[in-house]
Amino acid sequence: MQDKKKLFMTVNTFSVIIFIMCMLLIFFVDWKIGIGGTVLWLLYTILANKMVFTEEKEEPLEERLRKSNRKRLFTKEVNSLLDQYNSIKSREDYMMKSSSGMTDLYYKILEQAESNIDSAAAYMESYDYYTKPDPEYLTGIVNDGEVLVDRFNTLVEKMVDIETNPTTLDMKYVDDVTDLLDELQEHRQVMTS
Repeated sequence: MQDKKKLFMTVNTFSVIIFIMCMLLIFFVDWKIGIGGTVLWLLYTILANKMVFTEEKEEPLEERLRKSNRKRLFTKEVNSLLDQYNSIKSREDYMMKSSSGMTDLYYKILEQAESNIDSAAAYMESYDYYTKPDPEYLTGIVNDGEVLVDRFNTLVEKMVDIETNPTTLDMKYVDDVTDLLDELQEHRQVMTS
């Protein structure tokens, strides 16, 4: 949505500049050239704004994942990936109230879950439904997603424990959170390489 506003502002700023140039042409150079420029300005403004507002909308991740399972061969995997994604999304309100570092971490975890869905959808769209090879890649994505969700849940539980029991804070909790963050970072690096 932010990109659409930025594009709208850019298109219409350029449109105002063209309009001012057309008015200068009408009053100071030649009114015929100015009128021709004004017609072109009007066409540009209408078409550019139409393109901004009728921009193709991206299909939601969940819908793409479901549609890519054309022969319903991977229903279990699709449901697992959607459960993982929804599990992470369900903690969004809590994570937004956390420190900026934890908010950034949350977005990286969410991005990884979205990447898992994209990869799974691409795999199912390109899957050979005739010879039906073993879907090791898809199984790996689901397993990696389970690990991600388990570690994320552990992180959230430790954060809640630390926030609700500040007087009994044990340094072991801090060490556990640090270790968990390191593991999530390593997991992310493995997934991107």
